[in-house]
Amino acid sequence: MVPEIDVVSFKKRLDARAEGKDDFFVLDVRNPNEQEIALVPGTDKLIPVSELAARIEEIKNQIDKEILVYCRSGGRSGMACGILAQAGFKSYKNVAGGTLAYSDLVDPSMQKY
Repeated sequence: MVPEIDVVSFKKRLDARAEGKDDFFVLDVRNPNEQEIALVPGTDKLIPVSELAARIEEIKNQIDKEILVYCRSGGRSGMACGILAQAGFKSYKNVAGGTLAYSDLVDPSMQKY
């Protein structure tokens, strides 16, 4: 079972990080065209889940941080958490519901697709 964080808690943690009270890394595993439609403010890196295993070195410097992973609805980010686990990352969470839930529960101005 992949550990999860709900979007309301995710937003609270993003706010805390912006104030210097929390430290983690936000990974978007959607495709670049999706990020053009809807982007969660505070995202640190975009790597499509289909490329994550091949590009894992790009985030290896974050291995000691908690990684919060999101996609459109939570499926791809769940798969990405498995890839992170296989690569030796110990602390990661799937943002449950992805940008769809973020739009519904946090920021209704975020465009859905």
